Amino acid sequence: MLRVILSLVLGGVTCLSAAHAAVVSTSGTAVFTGSPFPPEQDGTIFVFDEQQNVAFDTDQVLDFGAIADGTLVNSHYIQFDPASATGQVGEGSIVFDGPILGVITSTANLNANLGGTTSDFYFGLSATLGAYPTGADASARGIGSPDDDLQIVLGSNTLIIESLEIPTGANGNIDGIRVLTAANPIPVPAALWPMLTAIGGLVALRRKQRG
Repeated sequence: MLRVILSLVLGGVTCLSAAHAAVVSTSGTAVFTGSPFPPEQDGTIFVFDEQQNVAFDTDQVLDFGAIADGTLVNSHYIQFDPASATGQVGEGSIVFDGPILGVITSTANLNANLGGTTSDFYFGLSATLGAYPTGADASARGIGSPDDDLQIVLGSNTLIIESLEIPTGANGNIDGIRVLTAANPIPVPAALWPMLTAIGGLVALRRKQRG
């Protein structure tokens, strides 16, 4: 289902150090990690930075957004991998230092070998750290449960996750989301980041899907 909605994010913000400028802050259940491939953990959505300043190749298919060929993007990976056989996690949000240009959420597009290069190899860290995701079947990732619910605000710096779920009978599944943001955004004064986090954007695309 695809709907246009108004979004408003309220609540506390966990600020990160300047060393992790690509992800500016997280709140709620979302937590930044400097180490890719975070461990299984109930109740936590991890986000880590992938390759930065990558020229977008239109062979790489997005589920949301449209990016012109050659546009420089920063890539970020969001992962929910509960330690329990099943699990559900509630609302969290992530603020990036650049506006969101595109998002890959489907199993098919995360794993597709397009133009001879997979999404993981092109945007991720698989060339040096191994295949994504570690410890799980890649065919079981993406978002797919009826309770996987995102607010994707194209052009905004904020991604809102309302809920993610690994349902009963889906042991080994991982919710994985790749977010591409502008690599050369217009600088935003530090004093405005709390406001950006609180307002999240005006027009949001919301979809529950499995690719």
